[in-house]
Amino acid sequence: MSKRRMKRRATQILVIAATVFVVVLIVAGVAIGLKSIKTLKSITLTPTFAETELDVDTDYEFKIKGSPAKANLKSLEYVVDDATATFDKDKESETAILHTGAEGAITVYVKKGKVVSNKITLQVVDQVKKAEEEAAAAAAKEAEAAAAAEAAAQVEEEVNVEPTLVMVTGDNVRMRAEPNTDCDIVRTCKKGETYTKIEVVDDWTKLDYEGRECYIKSEFLKETTQEEADQAKADSANKTEEAKKDEKKDEKKEEQKPEEQKPATADDDAAKKAAEEAAKAAEAEAAKKAAEEAAAAAAAAASAGTVTINCSDGPAQFTKAEYDYFVATWSYTGMADEMMSHHSASELHTLYNNTH
Repeated sequence: MSKRRMKRRATQILVIAATVFVVVLIVAGVAIGLKSIKTLKSITLTPTFAETELDVDTDYEFKIKGSPAKANLKSLEYVVDDATATFDKDKESETAILHTGAEGAITVYVKKGKVVSNKITLQVVDQVKKAEEEAAAAAAKEAEAAAAAEAAAQVEEEVNVEPTLVMVTGDNVRMRAEPNTDCDIVRTCKKGETYTKIEVVDDWTKLDYEGRECYIKSEFLKETTQEEADQAKADSANKTEEAKKDEKKDEKKEEQKPEEQKPATADDDAAKKAAEEAAKAAEAEAAKKAAEEAAAAAAAAASAGTVTINCSDGPAQFTKAEYDYFVATWSYTGMADEMMSHHSASELHTLYNNTH
C-alpha cells in the first residue's frame, strides 16, 4: 500500500469519527431538551362554573393545566379539606370533579410532588333551605309592613275621630282626682259645664280637665255635641245677663223716692213676708248642706293628710305643701285664708304649679 493511499484512508476514518461524535452530541442535546420540556413546573386549577356559592350534594368541574404544556400530569393528588365531600379526577376527561357534602367553607387543590396548584376556597350552602329562609324572611317583612300600615291607619282614624263631650247635669257635682269618693276633690262643677270624655271606669267617667285626667260619677253626666254645649253656654250667659238686669231693676226700685213708690197692699206684704220666710228656709237648708259637705270634706282631708280650703267655687282639697305655700304667699296681709277664699280651686292649683 502506498503512502498516498494510507493517508486517504486515515482521513476517511477521521471524518467518520467526527461525524459520529457530532451525531452523539445532537442526540444527547435532544434528549436533554425533551427531558426539560416534560418536567412539571406549575399547575393551575380553574373552575368551569360561575357560582360563588355551591349547593350541597352536587358535582362541580375544574380544569387542570400544567406548565409547560407537555408536562406530565399523571399521578396527581387531589386534595379537599371537607370530609363530607369528594374531589378526584374525571375518568372521561382531563378534569377534576368536586362532589359537595354538608354546608360550610370548602378548599380544593391538586399537587404532584413539590408542585402544588392554586387553592380555591368556596362556600357550600343548602340552596333549598336558603330559598325557604329568604321566602320566610320576605313574608315576615311583608307582614310587619302590613301591621305597621294597619297601625298607622288606626292611629289616623283615632286622630280624625271627634272627641266625645259630656255635660254636667247637676249643680255642685264633685270632680275627683281618682275614681272613688275617698280621694281629693279637684273642683265642684256647675250644671251645663262640658268636658272631653276619655273613657268609662266602672261607674265613673274619666275626663280631661285642663290637661289633667279627673273623674266624675257617670250618673251626673250626659253625652252632648259641640252645638249643644255652645247653646248651653249661650243660655247660661243669657240667664246671667237677665239676672244682672233684674238686679239693676231692683236697685232702681230701691232708689225711687217715697212719693214715686206705690203704696203696698196687705196682700203684697203677706206675699213678701212669705217669700222672705221661704228664702230664709232655703238659706238655712243650703247652710246645713254646706256644713255637712264641709264636715265630710274635712274628715276626708284629715284621713288623707290634706287640707280643705273654702274656695270661691266651693270647698276643695289641697296638700299640706300647697296650703303652707298659700299661707306664706299671703302672710303679709294677715288674712291668708280670706285671700284663698277669693280664688277658685283651679286658680290656686295653677298658682302653685306655676311656681313649682
